[in-house]
Amino acid sequence: MKKLIYLLFSVSFIFTACKKEEGCTDSTATNYSVDAEEDDGSCNYGIVGGAWITNSEEITMHAVVSMGGMIFMDTTITEIETNQDSMGSVIQKFWSNNDFKAWDNNGNLVDSGTWVQSGNTVTVTTDTVIVGEILSVTKTNLIHQVIGNDTFTEDGADYVIDYIFIANHTRDANGFTTNNTNQRKGITSWINKKKLINSIKF
Repeated sequence: MKKLIYLLFSVSFIFTACKKEEGCTDSTATNYSVDAEEDDGSCNYGIVGGAWITNSEEITMHAVVSMGGMIFMDTTITEIETNQDSMGSVIQKFWSNNDFKAWDNNGNLVDSGTWVQSGNTVTVTTDTVIVGEILSVTKTNLIHQVIGNDTFTEDGADYVIDYIFIANHTRDANGFTTNNTNQRKGITSWINKKKLINSIKF
């Protein structure tokens, strides 16, 4: 009887010892486990890790233009950009120490600053402050939006613009490095205000 109990205990111990620890085995995930030997599909992802390559930008604007209190334009415009050469920045990188940098399609640094995240809200601070919302983020893709407004006066006309900006990105897991430092502030693709304004000027 003692031998049988010992045998059952030994077999149970062997099966327990051989069982692989499950968890997230992807080092780019926010819940990566160094002890996990078998991926259980539980990986969660954030914006840190690699670099984000912008594939498309969509902006919907409602613009009201008036002069002397008289409205002479009230319109809604939607523009979609897929040509990376026409984007203010194409590559964005978020570091775990909260540094942020953005480059154009030629690898020139065009913006740098800091970022903070609270829930799905990401605030990027360069020479301006942009508050965006993460709509979805996976191992390979990021979709974010920025909702805002801008007002300005030019050539005697008053412009009031409400906008929704949505960008789609693909993660380059290898990250991005460049020696180019031709920095041009204020045109991060989180929202290119210059392009927004030019879209409704006449």
